[in-house]
Amino acid sequence: MARTRRHMATGKPALAGFMFAAVAATVLTLVVGMGIASGAIEGDASTIGIGQVRASQNADESSFNASEKLGIAQGEGNEQLTQATRRTISVSDPEPVVELAAIDLDDANTVAAAAKVGVLNPPKTAKRLKIDTSGEGWMTGQASGYDVATSSTLTRSGREFNDDCVTVAVPEGQEDLLGHPVIIVYEDKVVVATVTDTGGFAKYGRVLDLGGGVHKAFGFDDIWEWGVREVHYKFL
Repeated sequence: MARTRRHMATGKPALAGFMFAAVAATVLTLVVGMGIASGAIEGDASTIGIGQVRASQNADESSFNASEKLGIAQGEGNEQLTQATRRTISVSDPEPVVELAAIDLDDANTVAAAAKVGVLNPPKTAKRLKIDTSGEGWMTGQASGYDVATSSTLTRSGREFNDDCVTVAVPEGQEDLLGHPVIIVYEDKVVVATVTDTGGFAKYGRVLDLGGGVHKAFGFDDIWEWGVREVHYKFL
């Protein structure tokens, strides 16, 4: 029994030494490993941020490809795209309008009246409005046409007449309407003309005699092609 105790007592220092050696080896391994990792970072310092550089390059390439697809030169891409964006933001849809086929531009009063009705040559993208001819002041009747050959260059108002005038004649006895603007609607076309003449056509059941600029705006080259047609009209 005594001999066994001495053997066990002697073995404790040996075990302690073995454990110390194992711990020391582990610590050394960790230190060496950390040193190698640190050295690897220092040795590859040239690669730091390479992902960021590549991402930036990829972004530039994507921007260039997008510009190239739009037909924009690389150096001008950003500027032109910015201008396109500004145009997109600043441009709005035109207001709905009544499109006028013709206006008597030689009479300032008629031009001012026409501006309250509609416009000549509105933007193609503008919605066209249709005039309501059922309201107050609107009348319907048969209109003929006249020209210099069947009449003369003189009018009751004193204004010279030609075959392109956007003017009309009213029946005799309605001289009080001379100088007044009149809206005339035929199908989907609208003309704002000036009353400059009178004629003896009421006995034929006609309410207006149209100058050449009026029936031409409606799509008829001469008075024979126009003939006599129904129109809606309103004196302003």
